[in-house]
Amino acid sequence: MNSSNFSFEGKVITTEEFSKELDYPIQSVIYLENKQSFIVMYDMDSNIRDWGQFPNIICLSTEGEKLWTVELPTTDTGDSYYKIYLKNNELWAYSNCSYICKINPENGKIIERIFTK
Repeated sequence: MNSSNFSFEGKVITTEEFSKELDYPIQSVIYLENKQSFIVMYDMDSNIRDWGQFPNIICLSTEGEKLWTVELPTTDTGDSYYKIYLKNNELWAYSNCSYICKINPENGKIIERIFTK
């Protein structure tokens, strides 16, 4: 699959293999060619609540199957991620609670977390 052959708008991601409506509006998508999967970050403001967290990053297979939901660095109410990026083929995410987290693309678990305040 060519990583440039996908698009997203609102809640829908479309690839060569599938078009799927997800639960929340999509903020960004990263295609991991070496893992043959899509990392999808939902808009963090699409699930605002008075309590609880919003683990707003998921991983989809190239067939559109949900493989995992991300782990968050805290148990604090309101925690979610607001930015994801790849650096040296490593997946990183910024949380609302001042952590930068290295995420395992195999299972969504945190490998490393760095407090930034």
